[in-house]
Amino acid sequence: MSLQQITAAIQNCPELGLVSFHGLNLFIRYASLARESIEVSQHNKLECPTELPSYILRTLATALGEKDTRLTEICWTAFRELVWTQPIISPTVDEILAYNDASVCHQTSFRHLYPPTRSCKTADCVNHRDDENILTLGELLTHTATLFTLEHGALPVYTTSLYCRSCKTRYYHNYHVHKKTSARTYYGGVPDVVQVAQHFFIESALLELFANNMVFGWLSATNCARIYNQALSTPRQHVLNNKLAFTAIYHNTKHLTPDDWNTTRLIRKEDTMNGFFLYSLLLDKAEHGGILMLPHDEQSQSDRMEQALAERNSAMEGTGQECYAHACDLCFVVYENEHGHLVKMHAAACDGNTIGHRSCKVHDCQIPLPSLRQHFCADHQHLRLKCAVIECPLDIAPGHRTCNDPHHRALETAYFKRGEAMFQLRSRLKKAGVYVPDDSVANQAVEADHEVIFDLGPKGPVEIDPESCDGKPEAGNRRLRAIFGGRWTHNEQLIMRTCGVILSRATLFGSEAVDSSNKLFAKATFPTPESTPEYFIFDNNCKLDAHQRAINDQHFKNTGKPVDVFHFNCKHKITDLHCQRYCNPASFPEMITPDGKWQFNTSICEQTNVWFGGYIAIVRDMEVTRYNFFLDEMIKHRNRYVVAELKAKGHSPWTIPTEAIFSDAIQL
Repeated sequence: MSLQQITAAIQNCPELGLVSFHGLNLFIRYASLARESIEVSQHNKLECPTELPSYILRTLATALGEKDTRLTEICWTAFRELVWTQPIISPTVDEILAYNDASVCHQTSFRHLYPPTRSCKTADCVNHRDDENILTLGELLTHTATLFTLEHGALPVYTTSLYCRSCKTRYYHNYHVHKKTSARTYYGGVPDVVQVAQHFFIESALLELFANNMVFGWLSATNCARIYNQALSTPRQHVLNNKLAFTAIYHNTKHLTPDDWNTTRLIRKEDTMNGFFLYSLLLDKAEHGGILMLPHDEQSQSDRMEQALAERNSAMEGTGQECYAHACDLCFVVYENEHGHLVKMHAAACDGNTIGHRSCKVHDCQIPLPSLRQHFCADHQHLRLKCAVIECPLDIAPGHRTCNDPHHRALETAYFKRGEAMFQLRSRLKKAGVYVPDDSVANQAVEADHEVIFDLGPKGPVEIDPESCDGKPEAGNRRLRAIFGGRWTHNEQLIMRTCGVILSRATLFGSEAVDSSNKLFAKATFPTPESTPEYFIFDNNCKLDAHQRAINDQHFKNTGKPVDVFHFNCKHKITDLHCQRYCNPASFPEMITPDGKWQFNTSICEQTNVWFGGYIAIVRDMEVTRYNFFLDEMIKHRNRYVVAELKAKGHSPWTIPTEAIFSDAIQL
């Protein structure tokens, strides 16, 4: 606001001469905050109204400390054009508090949420307008909500929807719903604010922070919510958290949410998680030029997103990751052979990690469970009353999980004596390469996920580590295997480039059998012979290669299959002639640089699993559709970070001859 504008306004309205410059400035700032609420009553929102609605006048007068609205009316007459043409201001915390104190009693607020359109979007509707600034919608419905923001904390807000009586479509802040279809059709793109529940909205900027907390900090939705509530939900939260240190200003620090507001200012873990999934779906649709559609009449937000999450999961299988076609000088090498021709070496690596989701207790069954509380899928419910000892055909005895066989009963007794849940969860964390403090995992009962193994000797049952039980039991001992609790999938397999970019992920339900799951996973990742890498590094390549040769599978005939150096030295026998002949990394001299170093990082999967294994405690009880979506999204975010880091360090795809990067089959 220039002095010339102020002078001209005072000349037209002499009463303004009694108002301080600070008061005039506050009026313009508060009026700017009310602009969206003023616009909703205008036929054309671009046209500045000559008079304000009465509730807006009262709101502005109260915020300015005036007893009546006379001065507010005068200020609006003088400065309305300035308010209408200037950019929306960024208010201070005190201005937000003052504005909300004055406005919430009039069913409006700072950041009042309205639909982004004022006219019907149905092309053949009489209320449709090409200019969305023209108001053709009506029948306003307003209710209270809480908006969780990154900058201003948790805000009390009102949200208003508009209705088209002609085509019977109601327009909300993120989407519109036609009365006949009962489907939520989102407007396209990614909104600044995402509605995660009827009364809760979260800023996209905050959801992006949550996503990165999950990617780089392995934070669960619960811990994201705790951090927000403890550190970000209120401006000057550090004062509220440290009362003794800030005694002088503690009592003057107010929450932005009134005490009598009927929605909480504390973000809930379910809204954090639903927000993450919905935000990710909106991002995915925006990136592919699509429109998100969800059912409107489902009872929960979780059920509402189920089908959309499943469709995205299917699209990500095999070649769906956006960085699938990545190449840089750490995973793609071009050299000149003895004939003077350029030859490319594009490498990939594969390994598993023992994280998983709940699955049917029948080995390798891939049918989803009816609920996480059940141990068998719908097709195997008849087995729920069978003895927990594997291969025992008898039914359980009342009050037990085993039959009346005394050896089985002794196994059950020994299992429940060894302690509660933490033994198992921490054991799985250890196998995943993740070491955490004892108190970092929630203290709740977690039953055994995979089978437990006991030797029954003269002194009673002795538990055997499943990872070291390949040998025979001691003389005179019997070995029994049992599953007393639920079962989880066997492991997650990753295929990645040797630079650290992950190409694909797959769940193995049973064992890591090379004749089934791994072979199918590798073919899904490299669906044509032309797309196969020159080198595929896998710790069990000897068995995979032997199996493919035995069945005359030619899909990977042009792919070398070395075992990574670490596993070859410690887990592969010298007497295994097939392994030594076809999978010894030293058998591939082109993989060794002139100075004797390995051309590729063959242990990249082991290193990446340190990051990937950090999700074991977060995903172990996720429903399978959300589980798959969550892990694929974590990989997508991490891949973007890895590619950015590679470029920053000079490992760009453009450092190699572009004519040799990909065959047509790889350019997806």
